[in-house]
Amino acid sequence: MDINMKNIYFSNKQIIIVCLTIFISLVLDLKTFAMQEGSQHNYDYPHVLLINSYHKGFGWTDTQTDAIIKRFKEYNENIIVSVEYLDWKRYPDEDNLSFQYSLLQHKYKYVTTDVIITTDDMAMEFAIQHRDGIFAGTPIVYTGILEESAISRTKGVEDIVGVYEVLDATGTVDLMMELQPEIKHIFVVCDATESGKDVSAEIGEAIDQSDFDLSYRILDDLSYEEIKTLLKEPQAGSAVIMGTFTMDSQGKQKSNETFSKELAELTTLPMYSVYEYLLGYGVIGGSLLSGTMQGDYGAGLAIELIEGEPIKSLKTVDTKSFYYGFDYKYLEKNNIETHNLPEGSVVINRPVSYYELHREIILIYSGITLILLAFVIILSYNVIMRKKVQKDLEVEHVELLSTYEALTASEEELKAQNEELIEQQEKINYLAYNDFLTKLPNRLHMEEYFEKLIKNSDRLHTKVMMAFIDIDNFNYINTAHGHQIGDQLLQEVSDIFKSYVQDIGTIGRIGGDEFICLIAIDESFDCNNYIDGLMDKINNSLEISGKQLFVTASIGYAIYPDDGMSYDELLIRADMAMYKMKSIGKAKASRFDLKMNQEMSAKINLTNALKHALIKNEFHLVYQPQYNSKTNTIVGYEALLRWNSHILGSVPPFSFIPIAESTGDIVEIGKWVIEEAARFAKRINGLNRDFIKVAVNISVVQLLHSDFVEIVKTIIKAEGINSKWLEFEVTETVLIKSFDLVSRQLKMLSEIGIDIALDDFGTGFSSLTYLRKLPISTLKIDKAFIDDILNEGENHFFTRAIIDIAHKLNFRVVAEGVEEQFQLNYLKTVDCTTIQGYLFSKPLLEEDALELLRNY
Repeated sequence: MDINMKNIYFSNKQIIIVCLTIFISLVLDLKTFAMQEGSQHNYDYPHVLLINSYHKGFGWTDTQTDAIIKRFKEYNENIIVSVEYLDWKRYPDEDNLSFQYSLLQHKYKYVTTDVIITTDDMAMEFAIQHRDGIFAGTPIVYTGILEESAISRTKGVEDIVGVYEVLDATGTVDLMMELQPEIKHIFVVCDATESGKDVSAEIGEAIDQSDFDLSYRILDDLSYEEIKTLLKEPQAGSAVIMGTFTMDSQGKQKSNETFSKELAELTTLPMYSVYEYLLGYGVIGGSLLSGTMQGDYGAGLAIELIEGEPIKSLKTVDTKSFYYGFDYKYLEKNNIETHNLPEGSVVINRPVSYYELHREIILIYSGITLILLAFVIILSYNVIMRKKVQKDLEVEHVELLSTYEALTASEEELKAQNEELIEQQEKINYLAYNDFLTKLPNRLHMEEYFEKLIKNSDRLHTKVMMAFIDIDNFNYINTAHGHQIGDQLLQEVSDIFKSYVQDIGTIGRIGGDEFICLIAIDESFDCNNYIDGLMDKINNSLEISGKQLFVTASIGYAIYPDDGMSYDELLIRADMAMYKMKSIGKAKASRFDLKMNQEMSAKINLTNALKHALIKNEFHLVYQPQYNSKTNTIVGYEALLRWNSHILGSVPPFSFIPIAESTGDIVEIGKWVIEEAARFAKRINGLNRDFIKVAVNISVVQLLHSDFVEIVKTIIKAEGINSKWLEFEVTETVLIKSFDLVSRQLKMLSEIGIDIALDDFGTGFSSLTYLRKLPISTLKIDKAFIDDILNEGENHFFTRAIIDIAHKLNFRVVAEGVEEQFQLNYLKTVDCTTIQGYLFSKPLLEEDALELLRNY
């Protein structure tokens, strides 16, 4: 048994044990409830139900929970506190809430609960929504919710009171500037979850309203690794404020404490926070919101309710729940003296001094030393007085000389410090307005430049063109060749943009692989012609560190004031036009028009529906037969994906496949397609007929995953099929994404027995080099050539040439889209005998495809 099989065996065994444990527990619970004959269960002591929004191990949740339990135990040692976790941060979906509701209904249906305490927003909403269904109007005490959010969520709700979560972001910003006044830029580390956005908004508002000239960037659109890469580089005058970051832009999850500690170990930037639970995990400190105080105040309200105080007489607690806290280790790392800290600050990890260890001995020896020193002073006094007059003159002379030398040295030192300050200020100003990697203007620079352009535009009655440029397939390049190659590519592309634009406009990098170009134009300026020239410059093959990369870009542009009156409005619309170009094939450019708003809205609806399509079993496969015209037999089927959405109805593949590729959902969808096709292949090859293949279309996104071949092997083994029953079809455009990586993956698939077919041959960038280097066994001629097959022209010539080349290379040839008898007759004359199209059969449901095979 190999390692993979062992892992599968133990995993299955563990799942069986867990399932049996849950089943036995449920049976025992049901038996207990049955014995109670539906009666209500009353505890001898007060019962409090604590519902947490997040999971055990999340620092903010744990500190509140520990404080609540401690306060109750101090109040009454026998009080019963039941603790539940909704785990909303790791599983933020309705299925999780439905499961939690069913679980709590089962556990507490017959249990009397005196008070419900909730931590954070989702637990409070859950308790409000399900209180009548489970807890029979039990009063609710909430903690950890911002004041504005709490007021809006509890409007019209009876029997609820709580503790406001009051973040002191302003205190942290002011404290940071007091300790390190050289800071000019702040990176705010918060994720894009609901709570993360609330926290980042609080921090951003505090920075905007501060008395300091600060810029900031919220990193909610980056992955863990992208943030690490960004903050690893030395950046003078910059600092970090840690908020809540448990899920990155790619959906990966990690505890806030772990990520904070990892950042602290690699960055040179000072790190602050607004939360107590991050103290001890890499941050210097700050004005820290205390989960302990929040929990203590919330438990205090609950105790008043238990003691009989009417809930209407209780007031929501808005007492400050924060304090100044610091980590000595990181104060020392950043050269911050503890005597500069605010009075009453809490400092952890402070080292024990030698004096504290040996205080008594030091005091004894110090006393003895002082006594001896007093005797020495007395004995020496007479000698000193005798020499005093003589030395006074010498001292005065030395002092005058020292003063002169000190003044001279101070003047030189002040000059050097002034020059250094000027140089540092110039560096800070440059970094604030320019991209570190490409040296191009950054987002802030471009926004200010735009404001200058429109002022001149309004005065001179001219216009401003904004072009939004995005490098196509840049993520593929990073994945296949590494971020170092990606960075070099961005630098090379930036030089190309700059050389083209610099004479009449400005080009800047606003993030990732995104650039914007700003040009003041008049009525005579031809925007289309200018953008076409830019496309010609960038759409080329570039050599980066010995690697040939074919680079293209998609461009959208908008005109001020025709398409928008502000920087943000124009940027959104130019971006919208750019994404429209990506959706229709990339390497194109277009100006914004109003129809794009409607298309973008439709695309968002489709993307949202696609996220749940696989879970809701909305996908199914149809199978189109491949027919040998010589032997009059079915020799294969092509598996085709179909989506019947409960919301959108039937959605064609050309509409949702590109979106699934861009969001990454194609990986799981593609895996499901391979599993279904493998199962179908097993059925048709179990009919004791001739050997029949099932062809499956494979996306480049799947091929770029390093574990794709292992996934295929696992499916083949699980279904118990012969790998030769499968054929994977790839399009010509797949080959140019990352030829080296794709080639390796295809060769490994071929080695395990899977045939590779090149689909839509002749429509893309095919060359004999690809045919020679890749393990291709089948060429599929695109329908466009078949439709025009008898016309005297290029299609006629290419079709015959493709078939001749394929035969000489011993490839199997499949003609797609054969719909007319004359097309079949011609294909027979050129010895292309395998056909696929409506002339023989449309795509069929699985059972219909099996019935056709049985009856043929």
